Formats: sequence, structure tokens, C-alpha cells
Amino acid sequence: MYVDAKCDKQYIPLPTLMQSSKLVSQEQKNTSDTNQLQATKRDNISEYDKKMIEKYQSEIKDGTLTIYQNQDLKSLDFMRLLNLQELELKFCNNIIPKLESQTIKMLKIIQCKIQSVKDFQLENLEVLEIYNQFDLLESKILGQEILRFKKLKGLSLYKYITDFSPLSQITRLSKLSLIECNLYNTEALRPLINLVELNLNSNDIDITVVQYFTNLTNLSLRCCNLVSLHALRPLKKLEELDIFNNKIVFLQPLVELKQLSKLDARFNKIMDTESIQLHPNFDYFMIDNQDVPFQDELKAANIMRDINNQISSLQQICKESSRIKDINTIFRQKIAQQLQQSYNCHEQFVARAANLFQTLSSFDDCQ
Repeated sequence: MYVDAKCDKQYIPLPTLMQSSKLVSQEQKNTSDTNQLQATKRDNISEYDKKMIEKYQSEIKDGTLTIYQNQDLKSLDFMRLLNLQELELKFCNNIIPKLESQTIKMLKIIQCKIQSVKDFQLENLEVLEIYNQFDLLESKILGQEILRFKKLKGLSLYKYITDFSPLSQITRLSKLSLIECNLYNTEALRPLINLVELNLNSNDIDITVVQYFTNLTNLSLRCCNLVSLHALRPLKKLEELDIFNNKIVFLQPLVELKQLSKLDARFNKIMDTESIQLHPNFDYFMIDNQDVPFQDELKAANIMRDINNQISSLQQICKESSRIKDINTIFRQKIAQQLQQSYNCHEQFVARAANLFQTLSSFDDCQ
């Protein structure tokens, strides 16, 4: 290569250029030969394999396939299952072979013989759930292998995963579940600021890191030996919280979480039920101590939830039944009784009851 001083252009000598062109052509030929070889291998399958493929293809419903206790995965070519988007493998006794697919977006593996995912060619995988019991060596290897899935947004792992450092590199994750994983140091999770759903059940952890996940809407911290909820104060978008079976005494840190609508606080040592009030959108609250200051409001909220479910059912019936007038009358009578119960519980639900009656009246148009 040389440079023309007048025009500052670079020139590649002709022999070098020709040699480079030959290399590109050879590389293209090699790629073509490889693809052709793979296609030939796929065409040369046994009658047994053809029947297996036809069987599984017929079992795919809405893109989903579940394979349960199967002995014959070794030769199954998943590339032939063109409509497959979600694959669930349960209790498969054979070691799972090389798994290759361009269509699979979700893979769930439950108690199967798997030691690694290094041979899985799933370039469009978005959700990976593995519920196996790995030994320590396998768990360390697994962490690095997960990085190969470039589109991964959801990850669920169960038991004995010891090396969490690779997770810090998957910042696109929106859903993460690490149940009973012997997770002690949560700093590796800190970069995961895009998390929307997080499950850390059965880990003896310091939850300070959770304060950085301000996009969380769903958080489960069951059996984590927690004594305080102060780290949850910044989670203004939190809608569902599960703190079942911990050592929580005070719920006061939850008062400012206005979006919180579901809370399971059973099997704790709650002493300050007066410090937390039921927001209008609260529809699920469980606690051991039944003497809570907002017990009536909670009962009314539960009634409202039941009514909403019934109206949803009525909407479906409205579309399918010619006897909607009779059915509507029955629903009106039943819901009217429930609304009266709700009113007796607490006056704040009167407006919501009126709105529900208005919704119910709209079904007259279906008659």
C-alpha cells in the first residue's frame, strides 16, 4: 500500500487486491459448502425421526410445545419445527443435545439432564428458565454461557448458582428470578436498572441493592430473613410485593408507595398496622394479625374485585349467549347485593359502585 501525496489517497497494489478477493471468494464458498452440508444432513433423516418431527409439529399450540419425560431428544432436529416459539422440557432423561433453532424465543428446562447450554444455538432467545440442581462447577460455567444469548430479557435460575458476576453484563434484563441460589452478595445485580420483575425468594441477602431498581413493579422477597423494608422506599412504581415469612416488624416504609396494590406480609412480626393505610387501588392484602385498622376497607375492596371479575365474565357471555337478558337480570341482582355489602363496609367505595352499575347497564345494548 502507498499514499499519493498530492491527493492523499491510499492505493492497494493489484496483486494484494487480487489475493484478498480470492480469500473472500474462498470464504464464501466454504460458507456455502457448510450450509449445503447441513441441509443435506437434515434431508437424510430416518423414518423414525420424520415421525417424531411430525408428532411434535402437530402438538405445537400457539407456538408452544411441552416435551415430558422423553427418551428420544438426541436426534430431534428442532430447526424443522418452524412454528415453535416456546419450548418446555420436563424431566427428560436423556442428556439434552445440541439445541438449535431460529424461532424459539422462550426455553424452560425443568429437572432435565443438562450440564451446560454452550451447545444451544438460539439466536432469538428472549426468556430462559432453568430449574435444575447444578453442582458448583456447572453453575460457574453456566453464568458465562448465558452471555451468549444476546436478546435475553428474562432469566430464571434455581438453586446453587454461585457465580453471579456475568449477570451484571446483561443490563437489558427486565425479568429476573434467582430462587434459593445461595445469593449473598447482591452487588453483581446493581447494573440491572431495567428490571421490572424481580424474585429473590429463599436467599439470605442484604436487599440494599434493590433501591436502584426504580422501575420495579413486582418484587418477591419470600423467606429472605429480612428485618427492614427501608430499601424499598425509592420503588415508587411498585405494584406487587411479597414479603412472606421474614422478620419484618414495621410496614411504615411502604406508606409512600402509592402504586402498591398487592401485599403479602404473612408470617412476620408486624406491630405497626396503623402506620399503613389502604390506598384506593389496594385489592390484595394478607397479614397474620386480623385486627388491622382498615379491615372494613379491605373487605370492600375484595368485594369490588369479585364484582369486576363477574362483569368480565358477563362481557364474554354477552358475546356468546342469546339469553343475555335473563342472565343480565341475575347478575344485576347478585351484584346489587354485593355492592350493598361494599357500601356498608366503607363509604369510599360508593363512587366506584356507581361506576360499576353504569358499566353493567351498558350490557343492555347486547340484548
